Amino acid sequence: MSLATRCTSCGTVFRVVQDQLKVSEGWVRCGRCDAVFNALEGLFDLERDTPREWTPMAGHGDTPTSAPASSLPAQESFGIQAPSGFEHLGQTEAEFAEQARSASEADRALPAHDPFSGPGHMDSGEAEGTALDVRTERYEDPAPAFLLEAPEPARRRSAGARIMMRAAAFLLLLGLVGQAVHQFRDLVAARMPALVPALNAWCTVESCSIEAVRRIEDVAVESSALTRAQGPDTFRLAVTLRNRGTMVIALPSIELSLTDPTGTVLARRSFSPRDFPGASPRMRMSSESALQVTLATGNSNISGYTVEIFYP
Repeated sequence: MSLATRCTSCGTVFRVVQDQLKVSEGWVRCGRCDAVFNALEGLFDLERDTPREWTPMAGHGDTPTSAPASSLPAQESFGIQAPSGFEHLGQTEAEFAEQARSASEADRALPAHDPFSGPGHMDSGEAEGTALDVRTERYEDPAPAFLLEAPEPARRRSAGARIMMRAAAFLLLLGLVGQAVHQFRDLVAARMPALVPALNAWCTVESCSIEAVRRIEDVAVESSALTRAQGPDTFRLAVTLRNRGTMVIALPSIELSLTDPTGTVLARRSFSPRDFPGASPRMRMSSESALQVTLATGNSNISGYTVEIFYP
C-alpha cells in the first residue's frame, strides 16, 4: 500500500509513510509552502483511490506556482527530515492518477522469482570454495624482493669463521688456566705431585721456582729430647714432627729456648731445615720427620728447654 496526502494550503500532493504518521500523530509540514497540516484528513491510497478535488483555503486565492528545486526548503515532519518522511511529487492530479495506475499494473506484470536464484548469485558452497581459493592464493604469494635480497643475518657465518672463533675461545681459556696454574703453582704441586716435572720445566722457561706449601696448622711436634753430648757444654736436640695434612708441606723451622732451674731463659736459638743434617725440606702427607742437631751452649747450668715450630 502506497499512501499520499495533499497540502491543504497549496494543494501539492505528497507521498507519506504510515509509520512516521504514527510518530507525528498525522501532522506534517509542506515542502513547498511550509504549511503545517494534518495529513490524515486528505490521506488516500495511490493504488486504489483518486485524490479528492482541492479547494483553496481562505487567504490563498492565487494558484500556487512551481518554485525551483534548489530554492525549496528541506521537507520536515516535526523534526524528521522530509526525504525520509514523505516525498513531494509536484504533479497535477491527472498526471498523478495516471502514474499511480501505471505503477500498479507494472507491479502485477512482474513475474514471481527468487531474488537470490539468478545468475548473479551463487550458492554457499561455491562462495566458500572461492573464498578458500583466494586465501590460498594470497598465502602462496612469493616474498617481496627486498626480503629475498636482504643481507644474511650475522649469526649465519661461514663454517670457517665459526671454527676460528671456537679456536680463539679455546686458546683464551687455555691461557686463563695457564695463568691460574702459574699463580698457584706451589699449591698445584702439593695437591698433584704428578705435575711437578711439568711445573719444573715451566719454571725453567719462566725463571720461577716451586716451593712447598706452608701450613703450620698441619704440623705437630710428636716428641722432643735434649741430651748432653760428648764435649763440654754440648747438647743434642732430637725432634720428631708429623704432617697431619693431606698434601706435601714445607718443613718448618724450630726455635729452642734454654732455661735455668728458676725458669729463666738463658739462651734462644732458631734452626732452619738446612741446619738438620739429612733432613728433607718437604714433609709428605701423613708422614713423620725425625730431626737431630748438636749444639754447644757455653753454659753448664742448663736444666730445661722449650721447642716451638714456625715458618719464617
